[in-house]
Amino acid sequence: MRQRVAETDFPYGKSQPLGVVSISVGVSTFALDIDTAAKVISAADRALYKAKSKGKNRIEFHVGNLNGAQ
Repeated sequence: MRQRVAETDFPYGKSQPLGVVSISVGVSTFALDIDTAAKVISAADRALYKAKSKGKNRIEFHVGNLNGAQ
């Protein structure tokens, strides 16, 4: 999806910061330390901002702690 958006010729796309319309995505799943919907959303949001800080137009994953330690 990210690549398809970047490859699409959108009106005014050239005026965007990267010269094209792009998306960044943050992904998270349930884990022992990410055990509610609110925590999954929060972790995905942190991953999204990490993607944006690394230059945009990318996907970042937040990996929860599988053994439950904080």
